[in-house]
Amino acid sequence: MNLALWLLVIFVVIVLLLDKIDLYLLFLGATVFLGFIGGLSFADLGKDFLESLFAQRTVAVLLTLYLMSLYEVFLRRSGALARLTHNFIKMLGDYRLTSVVMPAIMGLLPSPGGARFSAPLVAETLENSAVSNQEKAFINFWFRHIWEPILPVYPGTLMAAMLMGITPGHLAQMNWYIPLLMIVVGWVLVFGFSLPSVRFQNPSWKEVILDLGPLLAVIVAGVTIKNDFTVPIAILLACAFIYILHAKSLPKMGTLLSEALKWKMLAIIPAVYYFANILESTGANEAVASSLSALHLPTIVFFIALPFVVSMITGLTQAGVGTSLPLLIGLTTPANRVAMLNLAFIFAFIGVMASPTHLCLILSRDYFEARAGALYNKLFMAVFVVGLLPVVLALF
Repeated sequence: MNLALWLLVIFVVIVLLLDKIDLYLLFLGATVFLGFIGGLSFADLGKDFLESLFAQRTVAVLLTLYLMSLYEVFLRRSGALARLTHNFIKMLGDYRLTSVVMPAIMGLLPSPGGARFSAPLVAETLENSAVSNQEKAFINFWFRHIWEPILPVYPGTLMAAMLMGITPGHLAQMNWYIPLLMIVVGWVLVFGFSLPSVRFQNPSWKEVILDLGPLLAVIVAGVTIKNDFTVPIAILLACAFIYILHAKSLPKMGTLLSEALKWKMLAIIPAVYYFANILESTGANEAVASSLSALHLPTIVFFIALPFVVSMITGLTQAGVGTSLPLLIGLTTPANRVAMLNLAFIFAFIGVMASPTHLCLILSRDYFEARAGALYNKLFMAVFVVGLLPVVLALF
């Protein structure tokens, strides 16, 4: 059996075991197995593992994810997050706009199942409106995720930049149009072509600036300064600012540091990078490229279908990115590599947005008691429209 067929077996096993075994363990097991059948020795596997673990990009991504988790803990524990949402509700007079802004703000701080935090705010804002439960669930889910294709605080986005060999800022500059497209599509599907009418009321600007300012500074730094350690350094400074500001109302630092540590999520990063390195060392990515080319299908089909299917099945962007991008590298040339892998990343994201296993979608549907059929119809329409433009741009 050649390496391409072995990779197909590994891929199927990963998908089948996702609900039973942690993702980082699946990738580690798959990587070691692939290394052995690819002819690598224990010494080769150990050397590649250490290189993957201590690579500059790996360290930068791990620091970013942990510090972002710590920043979210600081904001939540200090009450700054609740205060921020209150000020935005006061600031925007149009209930439709307020209902969209709330989950979008929460989406600046990604956390597993975070849609549950914004759901009560959306429900309160739309309580006396004609918006259906299915539309409320759609708003809460859809607008929370508009930032994921560009923000360097999402694990899948950081992983994609790492595997593409570019900075998170470069990735954000390539995908700047996706959040705008998602906002327009989401708004039209729920509220039609009626524009929002803002009835502005003065919030507490001091609170808004102090609570939101550090996070905006992190985003601006990550997008504009092209360096692997720009984002973690910016988040560290933001954490220090928030901690100094709210030190009296926060628990002990040890408690906060422990609460922020989500080691299983962190372990996925070096495991995926290790997988990508072993694919290259064994020549498996080239074997896959040859096998796929022999199917005589347009190359773009693989960059759309593979990441979309993996992400849709798993409900995890990082699973779609970590599994498909290393395999698809062999189908690229130096001239088109970044553009084609970015297309694969976008469809990994789109697959997650269409996934019935996505935790945020499950929580949103459950909270609003939304009918699955009506919710998925609207969601699939939105996903189709958003996915159309990247394909058109890639073809022309």
